[in-house]
Amino acid sequence: MPELREVVIVDAVRTPFGRGHKEKGYLRNLRSDDMGVLVLQEIVKRTGVDPAEIEEVILGAVEQLGEQAHPARNCLVLAHYPFEVAGLSVERACVTAMSAVHVAALSIMAGLGDIYVAGGIDSMTHITLPVVTMDTDFDELLKEPGTMLSSMNPNPRMYEDLNPLELVGGITAEKLVQMFKITREEMDHWAVMSNLRAVAAQKAGKLKQEIMPVPAHDLEGKEFMLDFDQSPRADTTYEKCAKLPTPFMPEGGTVTAASSSGQADGGAVCMLMSKEMARKKGLKPFATIRAMAVAGCDPTIMGWSVVPATRKALQRAGMTVDQMEVIEINEAFACVPIVFMKEFGVTSNERINVNGGACAIGHPVGATGARLVGHLAYEMNRRQNRFGLATICGGYGQGGATILEREDYNWGEYRKIR
Repeated sequence: MPELREVVIVDAVRTPFGRGHKEKGYLRNLRSDDMGVLVLQEIVKRTGVDPAEIEEVILGAVEQLGEQAHPARNCLVLAHYPFEVAGLSVERACVTAMSAVHVAALSIMAGLGDIYVAGGIDSMTHITLPVVTMDTDFDELLKEPGTMLSSMNPNPRMYEDLNPLELVGGITAEKLVQMFKITREEMDHWAVMSNLRAVAAQKAGKLKQEIMPVPAHDLEGKEFMLDFDQSPRADTTYEKCAKLPTPFMPEGGTVTAASSSGQADGGAVCMLMSKEMARKKGLKPFATIRAMAVAGCDPTIMGWSVVPATRKALQRAGMTVDQMEVIEINEAFACVPIVFMKEFGVTSNERINVNGGACAIGHPVGATGARLVGHLAYEMNRRQNRFGLATICGGYGQGGATILEREDYNWGEYRKIR
């Protein structure tokens, strides 16, 4: 059996993340597959790679219907990639786009190809996720058109052993909070920190390279080019967060809109290559993929899945969490990074989500996994870190984790691609 090849990320790009709202979202008029087209076109423009050289596009969306059906093949054809480029559509709940990156990396490691583009898309404006509480009539909810839940048409036998209401994100977060004795104050403070860090990153221009401008519409319907995430709030305060209701558990709950990820629209991709191909093309990689993992857990505590996924990745890399100099944890809910810190004995949040997270910028569920990996790579280079970790939880109790290493890549002159 041939030796596994090393895989590097040579570039990453995403759209701005717009608020998932039919009237107030800046990307409300942009189809999710068009977001996929935009990032696929931009990634080859930035790298100078001929699309004909790409072995495969691996693209995901959480609900693959309507404009999000068969996203990989549809988007690459719309982006005018050659018909000979293959497309693979994937889905693993919120882990979807990270799993797309994993599949691409594994294919390169195995020698199936040298150049892949991987990521995901989602418009939560067009396919919304309804708010579910413990007194929601789930059967009636499934009849509501145009939502993620109604489009799923789940098998009734699934709920012979599982209460469907206990599988919904906000309610799983409330259960996790109770298990780990997390206070509302902890989560509200995390939400404020996430927003203020995201706003500071925007003002400092830290996200300019990873975000491409896309056509958008303001609240009055006027078209403009959006080049920043819509949702971070500079006016966020602890006092405001403390007054918000707890929609998932109105009586005795602790999770609010502030301590939850906002619904969002966006797309994100990474370009991966074998190290040999990057050297041949004179492209300086962002980082090398050192370890990957996915893991499952009890679906009623979905957010905990980042823990077993991270443990697997660290074990495979032969490393500890203390060696991760910067960590990206998807803030599906503020309790997720807090649980991560408790489980791994991390006492400071200074290296976690340093530019804010999904509580601030939102979470287009099919795209976030690629944003996390790409943003981690950008931030590692900005800080000159060697090792970093990205991890994300997903619906029905699935988690993913990726460990990156930034090396010297000393192989002569590099092409100017950024």
